[in-house]
Amino acid sequence: MSTHRTPFVEKYHQTVLNKGSMLCVNLDPALPAQRRRFVMPNDDRVEFMRKIINDVAPHTSVIKMNRQYLVGLTIDQIRALNILIHQKGMLSIVDHKLGDIDSSNESAIFWVKEERFDAFTFSPFGVNIEKASILAHEKSVGIIVIILMSHPEAIFHKIAIIDEKPLYLYIAEMCKKARVDGFWVGNAEHIDKSDISKIKQMIGDNSLALVPLYGRDHTIIKSVIYHYSNAMINVGSAITYADNPEEQAAHYKLLINNLKSEIETIKAQQ
Repeated sequence: MSTHRTPFVEKYHQTVLNKGSMLCVNLDPALPAQRRRFVMPNDDRVEFMRKIINDVAPHTSVIKMNRQYLVGLTIDQIRALNILIHQKGMLSIVDHKLGDIDSSNESAIFWVKEERFDAFTFSPFGVNIEKASILAHEKSVGIIVIILMSHPEAIFHKIAIIDEKPLYLYIAEMCKKARVDGFWVGNAEHIDKSDISKIKQMIGDNSLALVPLYGRDHTIIKSVIYHYSNAMINVGSAITYADNPEEQAAHYKLLINNLKSEIETIKAQQ
């Protein structure tokens, strides 16, 4: 085991080796009454999620659930889903975007652990990353900090300046000091591959890099795979709301592995 990897990153590394996949699948069950597109066929969220977990397990290393889609479920229901995820050889992340005062963060992390999640996402704008990281690691839970988000309004992460650094690099510097397990970086027009390189220079290679897969030009995905030995590639509704989720998971696993092979070839030629 690498002395530099956190326990969660080491677990992820081993899971990728076992599964042969860097795929992370979003599990965000929307009721038919919630919206018009990308909804479940009925109101049974637990059964829908159980089916997706079973379907994608052969091709997937991580299941990520958005906290907003879990509202209304009991702790026993969430815990049972995570037990199933672990039985299928995968890890589970709750996309909580936690960001509060220390005592509130401590409470949330307690329940994340009780629900049997392996890690959670953290919003850095409470500027208490180091304390949150300590609290998470005391509970043996991983913490993944949001550095750059995909939606257009999040461009302020790049243009805002703190201590003569762009905000996103200031956050990356705090992540390194806090020894967080990973970070989230988006995949959008306001993000380019030079941003990935700059984060690498600031935070190093010991953290996990989580990035969503969007579009046909996989520049950001390739850059993350190039710079980070522990990359996690996130796919959502294209899998979970597909007619055949298992087939789609297999497709994205192959796509990601082909991108990885392409990057390994480039590195070998350098």
